[in-house]
Amino acid sequence: MKYVQIICFMLLVTVACKKEVLPETPDFRVKSSAVTFEAGKENAFEFEGTAGIISFYSGETGREYLPETAPDGINKAIPVKGNSDSRLQKYTYTYAVKGSYKAFFVAKNASIYGTREVVREISVTVTD
Repeated sequence: MKYVQIICFMLLVTVACKKEVLPETPDFRVKSSAVTFEAGKENAFEFEGTAGIISFYSGETGREYLPETAPDGINKAIPVKGNSDSRLQKYTYTYAVKGSYKAFFVAKNASIYGTREVVREISVTVTD
């Protein structure tokens, strides 16, 4: 009987001490060699740090970064990196139309206990 009580006590302590660990906030930075790009040409954004998931919003129509409360179908991200992908150091993108854009990179670390994210903004000018 004593052994049963000890086992029950140990199980209770084990279950009661479950610790939920939130993921770390991504250490993520974006830079570009230029903020003025030529329309129709590939442009590079360089990454520093680490993040599990990276999404890109170019700022073009249909690709704006808007609050998550916006109606579905408005803020369409371009997936850049997934959790299982290897570390990414550079992302290239081609703007088709000249204009001024606010591009956003959203970096996330996620686990079953929650998500942490950082948002980085770059002002981009596209010329002919």
